[in-house]
Amino acid sequence: MCVSTVMLYTFMIAASTGSIAETAKRLRYSKSTVLYHIREVEKACGSELVERDVRKFTLTRSGQKALEISEQLLQKADELKSLPAADSRATSTSRLRDANVGPSKNLRQPRRTVSA
Repeated sequence: MCVSTVMLYTFMIAASTGSIAETAKRLRYSKSTVLYHIREVEKACGSELVERDVRKFTLTRSGQKALEISEQLLQKADELKSLPAADSRATSTSRLRDANVGPSKNLRQPRRTVSA
């Protein structure tokens, strides 16, 4: 099961507001999208993270732990985004240069000649 950073962020906002409607309003999502994101995070964790009530919800113990982990993961994701672009290009270029993939440069298609 794969949970996106968007789903984790939605879960974090919902936890801070305690309201599906408020979360949907803040993120400009539908209520069903917010609920879907929360359910997907719950599926990935394998446990119920929120106790739902008519108007609001509260986090379970597992939900509190999941919130802490979500905050850490999103912080690390931000760190990944802030890596210098020049470093990533140099690394990927050198990896590609060192990789032994594809046809050799010495192999060429035979030339076709057209006789008149």
